[in-house]
Amino acid sequence: MKFRILSLSIMGLCSLGVQASDLTQFTEIAQKADFIDGVNIVEPPEFTNDDPTFSDSVVDRADAMGAIAVDREGNQSTAEISAETLQALEDAIKTFDDLGLDATLFTTPEQESTVKPKVTGEEEDIQGVVIGRDDRTRITNTTASPYKYIGHISVGCTGTLIGSKYVLTAGHCVANGRGSWYKNLDFAAGQNGSSKPWGTTGWKTAVTTKAWFNNRNSNYDYALIVLQKAPHGGSSGWGVYSGGTHSVTGYPGDKTRWTLWTDSGATNAISSYRVCYTIDTAGGESGSGIRDSKNIVRGIHTTGSSSRNCGTRMTSTVYNTVKQWISTH
Repeated sequence: MKFRILSLSIMGLCSLGVQASDLTQFTEIAQKADFIDGVNIVEPPEFTNDDPTFSDSVVDRADAMGAIAVDREGNQSTAEISAETLQALEDAIKTFDDLGLDATLFTTPEQESTVKPKVTGEEEDIQGVVIGRDDRTRITNTTASPYKYIGHISVGCTGTLIGSKYVLTAGHCVANGRGSWYKNLDFAAGQNGSSKPWGTTGWKTAVTTKAWFNNRNSNYDYALIVLQKAPHGGSSGWGVYSGGTHSVTGYPGDKTRWTLWTDSGATNAISSYRVCYTIDTAGGESGSGIRDSKNIVRGIHTTGSSSRNCGTRMTSTVYNTVKQWISTH
């Protein structure tokens, strides 16, 4: 019976082929992008101790998951998903989840790098604060796995390579949530102080959700940066969140500039959209991957306070949405 249900669910997903292409059909719009230039200007969503509430009907969710993309020249394009398609997708995914198969089906493995690093550089100091005692540890060998997949985004954020030239980060690291994009989205994989083992790779396209781009809806605070080329050919494993101990590793602004720091601890999914923790972070770590004990990225760090930090939960729906963005770009 279990396998029959699984077969029907797979057939259901396959039957979405034409409609699911809505997610990959980006249509260029006439309006040119409004760019904000500068570094360290990112505005994370306001932190609250309560899960933010937004209208959550299937129609609202479909509208929120619509995507908007921009290239370096300011050309913008959008993609929509119908409520019917989203409902069918969510129903099929729920079946996988009920069978305990979502973590297996919706996970992409690590891809080893092929380009060797070059290491040079120096550092300088910057100070700051964290939750209680600072438990973060500096990563000095940024050319080893999984740290070589993590990089500094020029605007002042952190991102993770989840494909040879695809960087997963927070929506608020690419756009301000008020209809404008950040311009400085170049990526330095494995940066360690002023040392850039694989140099700086220019960005080509950025994609985020309409819900973040237009309304600062923190439930949809995730983005993809497409690079002009692969920094080193490797990428991190990534997949749906399933609980347990995780690590957040990124480039905090309260430490030596552009150095990589990490902390780990228990995580708690507080909703279908967010996961929270007392893992120490600081400004600059927005967009960091929330990695499990096997170094699989299961979420994206987005907000923080003196009491707890939170991030976007990698659900099966988010995973499939980002996969569609990758297939398009």
